[in-house]
Amino acid sequence: MDLSVVIVNWNSGTYLARLLTSLLPLKDELEEIWVVDNASSDSSLGGLENTPGVQILSLPENQGFAGGANEGISRSSSAFILLFNPDVEVLPDSVRKLYQEMKKRPRAAIVCGALEDPEGKSQSAFQLRPFPSWKSVLSDALFIDELMPGLGSGSLRRKSNAVGGSSSRGVRKLDSEQPAAAAWLLRKEAWKELGGFDTRFYPAWFEDVDYCKRLQGCGWQIFYFPDLPMIHRGGLALETLSYAGFVGIFYQNLLRYLKKHHARLYPLLWLPVQTGMWIRRLLKSR
Repeated sequence: MDLSVVIVNWNSGTYLARLLTSLLPLKDELEEIWVVDNASSDSSLGGLENTPGVQILSLPENQGFAGGANEGISRSSSAFILLFNPDVEVLPDSVRKLYQEMKKRPRAAIVCGALEDPEGKSQSAFQLRPFPSWKSVLSDALFIDELMPGLGSGSLRRKSNAVGGSSSRGVRKLDSEQPAAAAWLLRKEAWKELGGFDTRFYPAWFEDVDYCKRLQGCGWQIFYFPDLPMIHRGGLALETLSYAGFVGIFYQNLLRYLKKHHARLYPLLWLPVQTGMWIRRLLKSR
């Protein structure tokens, strides 16, 4: 396969080794495996320096998910890239079939399988989200989703333990939804055309939403295959961040996304988003 792996690592503990172990059945079919380490302070890279087929790029400072992904993808030699968070474990047959599906579709920029937790429960409620709209932003900022879920427009925040209903069988072309970037098969040509991920979405959150939104504007396509699963634990970054830290990063990047893609609505949405962020911080502190 004309396929390289890029893993963006930051203080992932033992998860990274598990992902690399799950890739072993594919070692003779992959071109290369890049581990891009965002200046981790833990021992997640321990013992990997001499692992056959694994190339480690240790960044001197944390460039965030977008920056780390760009560094790894730019160094890869393949036309197609498997981009992973370290808390994923692959099922080799899913990788092979996703690659075949990508090759069939010349305008496919992303194909992905269904994320499942280690017990096999669907994470579709985490994985798939509509693009942010003024209704969904206000529903989230004003707590409508939490207080009156029937009236809300869908939560903006992906929850690592969210479990969706049964996925429909067969392929889905995603036009109004975007899949979380925990496990994507990317076409490098599309990544180059877009100029990579926008590193202003730092250190994480909304870089994948922005990427898919830009793809949509360039005529590229995204496909989701519910019958080709990947195992995903989720919540890894949150384990190393305080709740206040997460909320601050999440909502500042939401505002960055709105300013970039909804410039006219941005001034109207700025205050509700900021207010919701500070109320969440205050409630959590108490």
